[in-house]
Amino acid sequence: MNIFRLLHTIYTIFLFVVSVLILFPFFFLFGLSPKWHHLAYKLDHLWAIVYFPLCFFKTQIIFEGEALEDKPVIYCANHFSTIDIPSMALLPKQACYVGKESISSLPLFGYMFKTLHITVNRGSFRDRGRAYRKYKDAIEQDKSLFIFPEGGINSTNIPQQSNYKDGAFKLAIECNIPIVPVSILHNWKVLPDGDWLIKGRKIKLVVHKPIDTTSLVHADIRALKEEVRSIIQRKINLENGIKTNLE
Repeated sequence: MNIFRLLHTIYTIFLFVVSVLILFPFFFLFGLSPKWHHLAYKLDHLWAIVYFPLCFFKTQIIFEGEALEDKPVIYCANHFSTIDIPSMALLPKQACYVGKESISSLPLFGYMFKTLHITVNRGSFRDRGRAYRKYKDAIEQDKSLFIFPEGGINSTNIPQQSNYKDGAFKLAIECNIPIVPVSILHNWKVLPDGDWLIKGRKIKLVVHKPIDTTSLVHADIRALKEEVRSIIQRKINLENGIKTNLE
């Protein structure tokens, strides 16, 4: 075991815990009213742009398309590592996360997450329906959404993505809001799934051009889903020198 990686991991975890303890009162306050949630999302972004450099991570965000600051969007990203979730907070456009229900069981952080964001038990048909209604409520409140359409870290061949769920794409079409693909390029090497030892320091996100959904209908869900998946996978493969046929 590399002693420097071990020390880096311990330091990163320590700083995360300390920052959660310091910021929790503010997140608790902002969570008391939906009108204040945007303040929590801004604080989340401020935390990310301070936290990662303090933990010696090199961060890079590349925007390939225009910023859509005046309307809600759905960000769809690949999901290979637990560090993907905090990495998305580096994006300047604040959004509501969609995460698995088990996150809510974490001390303090879990309470904060389920208050300000949306949790879903994907194994329960009833809970998926409840969560979907909350997605729509969030969009009606002009919130954007961070969604990992693989439904969790499900790939058995990382960095190749697993199949996407329909939810994000059905929602975008029904609400006529853009889908913004996001490629998270190195996190699977920085903190591999199932491992706890940090193995790298480079966090790089590519925010692709928004995909307009206003002319799409339910019959287009599959094509939209595959388009987003291909855009994200192509960038991952290019960045990591992987040759594969995406067709």
